[in-house]
Amino acid sequence: MISVITWDAAFRESYHTVDFFNNQNLDKNLFEFIWAEFYSTINLELEKKIQEMENGRIFCFGGEGKWHLGQCLNAAIRQSSGDLIVIPDGDIVVEEDFLKEVKKCHERYPKLVLYFRRWDELKPDSIRKKVSLSTLRNICNLMNPINYGGCLTLSRKIFNHVNGYEEHELFSEAGANGMELYIRLKNAGYPIMWHPTHKIYHPWHLGTGPQDPEYQKKIDLQNWLINERNLRVTYMAGSNATESSIQTHRNKPPSPYNKLTAIQKFKNFILDLPKN
Repeated sequence: MISVITWDAAFRESYHTVDFFNNQNLDKNLFEFIWAEFYSTINLELEKKIQEMENGRIFCFGGEGKWHLGQCLNAAIRQSSGDLIVIPDGDIVVEEDFLKEVKKCHERYPKLVLYFRRWDELKPDSIRKKVSLSTLRNICNLMNPINYGGCLTLSRKIFNHVNGYEEHELFSEAGANGMELYIRLKNAGYPIMWHPTHKIYHPWHLGTGPQDPEYQKKIDLQNWLINERNLRVTYMAGSNATESSIQTHRNKPPSPYNKLTAIQKFKNFILDLPKN
């Protein structure tokens, strides 16, 4: 069984992703589709689309305050049934053989962590009434070849081994959740591949992330934590360990070490390792 789990926090402008997963040429008995909503209110258009699916359902996390991708997805995945987990962004478009290809790749390489590159529409289409796959194929461009949030597929066993997404409040709202999980999957030693031929597409929409100075400070701290985990080769998510690292970083007085290059930091790390 494959579990496809996408997510929202009451900000999606369109629910076309549901249509494209409902149009897969894989037997519907082989997969389920779950729309995970961080809050509790469900859009009527979305509700109708899910009701029309033979294998679709809505999961409400029931969160309050700042939305959190990791908390919502972890909870939804715990409620899902599949041994293979597919986590697409909630506004992408896929080919009708997308899930067949995912299934084939993981049957051949069960320990594979598979990402798909997202091709973006660069400007709004003022006359479009419906999202068209054929149109997106012709107009989309690859703007970020390592967009970790486009679509991730992996086994439930691997997802659980790294403790899923990070749930610390530092990673609430828009941020580097996808990159943070990628670093831990890499550190855990799993083979990671970007699919060489299959693309996913992203219709244009207005940005949803804040751009104020406080938000940038949070992103900078996220990046610091990700780099720290990359350097220390840690792979387990966990709010307690995350909070401890953050507080140590915040309380650390400025020093020349903070200005060292990445290579110098790595050398210091090696020198600090215990000697046999």
